[in-house]
Amino acid sequence: MEITGKTALITGGSKRIGKAITLGLAKEGCNVIIHYNSSEKEAQELKTLVESFGVKGYLLKADLTKEEDIIKLSEEASNIGVDILINNASIYYKTPLETATFKDLDTFYSIHVKAPFYLSKILGKKMYEKKEGRIINVVDYSAILPYPDYTPYTASKGALLTMTKAFAKEFAPYVLVNGILPGPIVPPEDLQDKELPLKKTLLKRWGGEQEIFKAVKYLIETEFTTGSLIPVEGGRLIF
Repeated sequence: MEITGKTALITGGSKRIGKAITLGLAKEGCNVIIHYNSSEKEAQELKTLVESFGVKGYLLKADLTKEEDIIKLSEEASNIGVDILINNASIYYKTPLETATFKDLDTFYSIHVKAPFYLSKILGKKMYEKKEGRIINVVDYSAILPYPDYTPYTASKGALLTMTKAFAKEFAPYVLVNGILPGPIVPPEDLQDKELPLKKTLLKRWGGEQEIFKAVKYLIETEFTTGSLIPVEGGRLIF
């Protein structure tokens, strides 16, 4: 599918990996809908930058832990028209089993499962009716190789991984649904030892946000890849 002239919704699109995806698509001539929650200043600045590339930029605010906000986001995005959905929004924090709560599970599940599910259901149906569309889920390599103290996070990402394959079947043959498995792309903002995660990574470096955009670009342009998961993790899965 051609990127130029299409419209993409990027959840969590104002910062970090989401920002890189948003800018990359805008530079390719794609109109972008930037979803944000608390990062309004960053979203406004990004919208201005996006429009400097001669494409349309839209801002949609939603708290993905609230069902009513998820529904509203899907409706507003549907009214604009979406050709490409990128479920990128994520939350990440340590949850040792001893202290993990139902609230933690609900938070991870809402952002990583409920929001992508509902957005894919509503927007994917419209794509199917048009007989063209792309849904891309930014999962995590830990959905395959989990690590201690983050089990609620990795479990929710595992659900997103399975959902990727399920929606690929639901919307075939017109809507291609795929996932990306990032590894050490950019350090978490609160990470003190930035070398520690690289010790079990073959390439021994942080990948950078552009590596995720490269995978996104491929998954939009491909005509024969669906239900697949592309590792972008520097060899972490085979260390």
